[in-house]
Amino acid sequence: MSPTLVQTTADLSYVLPGTTFYEFDSERVGARFGVWVTLPLLYDQEERDYPLVFQPDGNKAAPTTAPPAALLRDDPINPIKPFIQVSVGYVGEDARRLLAIRARDLLPPGEPLSSEVDESMLDNLPRAGMLSRADARLYLDHLRDPHADRFLAFLTEELDPALRSQFRVSDSGTGLHGFSYGGLFASYAALSTDHFEMVGAGSPGILHNSTVLDLYDQAVADESRPTARHLHVTVCERELTYPSTYQDLVGRGAVDLVRRAGQNPVQGMDVTAAFTPTESHATGSAASWFSFLRECYAADSPTSTLARVHPSGESQ
Repeated sequence: MSPTLVQTTADLSYVLPGTTFYEFDSERVGARFGVWVTLPLLYDQEERDYPLVFQPDGNKAAPTTAPPAALLRDDPINPIKPFIQVSVGYVGEDARRLLAIRARDLLPPGEPLSSEVDESMLDNLPRAGMLSRADARLYLDHLRDPHADRFLAFLTEELDPALRSQFRVSDSGTGLHGFSYGGLFASYAALSTDHFEMVGAGSPGILHNSTVLDLYDQAVADESRPTARHLHVTVCERELTYPSTYQDLVGRGAVDLVRRAGQNPVQGMDVTAAFTPTESHATGSAASWFSFLRECYAADSPTSTLARVHPSGESQ
């Protein structure tokens, strides 16, 4: 008898050790979200509190960034302070059409759109196999009427308190990282609230007339506006150097934001920037995440004996 493949559903611990999955109904958004919570490796052994670090686009972010989390504090090269990783995504029908749904949550209200956002998407997206025609229409509608303000309220007013009631959470160091439209949302959040102290904006889709740039100018003019304490902006090298639509959709606006920060700093907010070499928009999300952690959550030294062992297994 020849061997056969047996289809089954993998236990979450097989691919995301230390991660628990929850579903959460948001009154602010009027939708149900999926939430992947990854605890530090020694959470059950240590009597201490940990900062929360949020990510949107959890359906992609959790599988690509949560598995290394257990090793970050013991990395002898780039040790990271332990934190509770919270990846927020979608469930059910919304998970299948997340390209359309995330536009609802990640674009600021009134955000200008590029000239490429038009009715032709209703044919192009189904032809590319990305969305059905009905979901392409939903995507276009959400792009034209987004509500990142509601999603931000969900994170800060609903999900954050729920997590603090269940886990040992520090009062300081709360973070947020997003990539692409998630990076646009992170930039918007960094200039709209001080709930997140550390914010990472990876390849944010900031156009030349983005509301984010207006918010930055408002923060410069009004020192009483709440903002993040640290905003770290990353752009993929090839989004800038390779001739493509990403030069205008990502590179130009991100560089403009960093330029403004250098010329007119916002009182109380540090802005740093980094390029992720060789990456494109399709591959840069995880690299942006780790750049953010190294910049905002770096530890002085590894915290366990694992870091003092060579790859060969021989102790130093």
